[in-house]
Amino acid sequence: MNTIPSLPVDLDFQPIREQATRNGMPVTGRFWVVNPLNDSVIGDGKRVHNPQNYRTMWDSLWTGLSESVLDLSTVEVKATSIENGAAMRAEIVLPNHDFSGKLGEAAKMKIVIGDSHDQSVKRSVQAMILRLACLNGMIAVRENIGFSQKHTTFSDPQMIGQVASNWIPQLENEVDLMKQMTVVKVDVDTAVHFYREHVTKYRTSTGWKFNEKMLERVMQIHNSYDMGHNAYRVYNTLTHISTHVETSREGADVGRKQLRIEQDMDAVLKGAFNDLLLQAA
Repeated sequence: MNTIPSLPVDLDFQPIREQATRNGMPVTGRFWVVNPLNDSVIGDGKRVHNPQNYRTMWDSLWTGLSESVLDLSTVEVKATSIENGAAMRAEIVLPNHDFSGKLGEAAKMKIVIGDSHDQSVKRSVQAMILRLACLNGMIAVRENIGFSQKHTTFSDPQMIGQVASNWIPQLENEVDLMKQMTVVKVDVDTAVHFYREHVTKYRTSTGWKFNEKMLERVMQIHNSYDMGHNAYRVYNTLTHISTHVETSREGADVGRKQLRIEQDMDAVLKGAFNDLLLQAA
């Protein structure tokens, strides 16, 4: 069995659930989640929630991965604490799982993990292709490569190992789809309309609006990929958005924004983008 990588010390704590108070008096039906490392509140809510140390999830995951067919001998791990441990995100790159031959360009396997103590993020594990030319995490379009479960049910290493053992053929199927995308024609006008409707459109109290500044940025990304007018170019634009996350506001937490954008792009890829492929094919 491979050695389990250590969880960063700032994520290795047992959160405490406390009765919320206001002006020294208990607030009925509300509870705080406290980080005991610095006695700070990292979550609150009405629902019953029994947060557990991230290490419980972490150890269970790595035990399961070690029981799978995956080669973990040279993994590269980066775990990030978000907003004082309220949430966390981790990236695992598996260099020994190489998809370069099948894709036709340098590519490895990547796993992304998300979790939270404040219930803002459902615990999830997602495997994908890492395209090395741009470092885009190529989120799956038609395969569910990973799992997302409630905290109380995510504890069976054997099940994790069985699921993870299917990731290699699933990712190979996604590589086949990526190659098919290169022959699916998507002209500039169609791409602009797609981004406008599914990436930069947002709801307000008065109806739907479009973020024109964001659309300009999306088109800058789109134009940076010299891949012809096809669906693979749109796919790389979407995965670029989910991978290369920046903040325009000083002090904003990039990790929190990354989790949100990854979830948004996953929905777009499996929904509207998949529909675009089927309609254009």
